Amino acid sequence: MKKALFILLFFGGLSSLLSVKGSQQRSNPPQTENKRTLNCTEERLEISFKFQRGGIASSQYAIWIENEKGKLVRTIYATSFTAKGGYEYREDAIPFWVNKAKPQEMSSVQVDAITGATPQNGILVYQWDGTDDNGNRVPKGNYKFFIEGTLYWKSRVVYSGDFFWGNKEQTSISVKVKHFNQLQNNQNMITELRVCHIKN
Repeated sequence: MKKALFILLFFGGLSSLLSVKGSQQRSNPPQTENKRTLNCTEERLEISFKFQRGGIASSQYAIWIENEKGKLVRTIYATSFTAKGGYEYREDAIPFWVNKAKPQEMSSVQVDAITGATPQNGILVYQWDGTDDNGNRVPKGNYKFFIEGTLYWKSRVVYSGDFFWGNKEQTSISVKVKHFNQLQNNQNMITELRVCHIKN
C-alpha cells in the first residue's frame, strides 16, 4: 500500500511540474522579426507620412536614396502595381523611379525585396539603414532621398531632401516639393511628411 501511495505521489508531482513548466513556456511566445524596424542604436534615416488611398490611376509611390552623383543606391519601397509591370502600360506611374531603378531589368526576387501591396490609409514609417540594393554599407558622404507619388493620372508630386550619412547628430531634414501636371484630385495622398536622420 505504501509503495502504491509513493508511486502515486511521485507521478502526481511530476505531472504538476510538467504542467507548470508548460504554462511558463506558453506565456513567452516567440519573438517575430520586423524587417522595417532597425535597432534604435543604429544610424538611420526615418521617413514617415500620412497616406490616403485614391481611386483609379492613383496611389502609386516609391521611396529611394541617391548618392551625390545622382546614382540610385537603394530603393526603400515601391508599390507593387508599378514595380511588377504596371509601368509598361501606365507610363505616368512613378516614372522618375522607373527611369532610375529600371524594374524591367530586375529579377522577381529583387522586385519582391522592394515592393508590397498598396497600404491602407494611415501613418506609414520607412527606414533606411545605410545599405545599397546589394546589402553593402554605403560610405560616408552626401545623399538625397526621394518620394515620388502618382496622385491622379499624370498629376504627380516629388519630395526630396539632402543629408549627410555618417553624421553623429540627430537632424531634421528640410523637404523640397515639386508638382507635375497638378490637379485637385487626390492632392492629400501624401501629407504630414517628416524625415529625420538619427544616430544615437
